[in-house]
Amino acid sequence: MTPLRLLAFIALLLSPSVSFAEEKYDIIIKADGMVCDFCAQSLNKVFSKKASVESINVDLDTSSVGVHLKDGQNLTDDEIKELIEWGGYDLVAIER
Repeated sequence: MTPLRLLAFIALLLSPSVSFAEEKYDIIIKADGMVCDFCAQSLNKVFSKKASVESINVDLDTSSVGVHLKDGQNLTDDEIKELIEWGGYDLVAIER
């Protein structure tokens, strides 16, 4: 390993990572039924079809979906419920 690669690797290891709980999301959705990476991929696909969604992060450990919205955009509770159910899961709660 070259010295430059070694330094890059060490920097990556030492860089602070942000956990799901520490990240600031516009919306946090709790849903039942998410158990695997396929679940996360499915919800990523469903939510990415909405023009208002910048990005999402699925945390299987907490059965949560964190949503970042594009500036000035919104998702209604009804839209969120529809997206979660379309993905095959049961909506538990929505936090804004």
